[in-house]
Amino acid sequence: MPTTVKIDLNDIDDIIIDHGLAPGGDVQKFVTNEILRISQPYMPFKSGILSGTAYIEPDATSINYVTPYARYLWYGKLMVDPITKKGAFFSPMYGFWSRPKVQKELTDIDLKFQGSPTRGPRWVERAYIDNKDSILSSIEKYINRR
Repeated sequence: MPTTVKIDLNDIDDIIIDHGLAPGGDVQKFVTNEILRISQPYMPFKSGILSGTAYIEPDATSINYVTPYARYLWYGKLMVDPITKKGAFFSPMYGFWSRPKVQKELTDIDLKFQGSPTRGPRWVERAYIDNKDSILSSIEKYINRR
């Protein structure tokens, strides 16, 4: 004797939202904050400016770093002036500088980071890989507390 079951998938969406599992929900916000926290020791750190500019998008699905050099540090590869092939020029009176309005080109030369190998490029990805079990455990505890 056949049995027919009808499932209303709209109820599933309501369940996901009610439990904070939708993008931008409470669980998403917790996960993104946890990943940002775990990533701090992996992030390049000289003056702390990069870390201080990190912000989470309103929908809590991404972390942005708002400095002119964030992308440069993320990839961890030297970028040079296309003509001089130098990363930067130095003047004792001014400090490091580059020629204005000149697009640098990417090289295959790795940047050297203080505090490496922990601190370095792609810090969020590496932090997640190294701490995946801890993050998942924290998420589970957070969901169970709700």
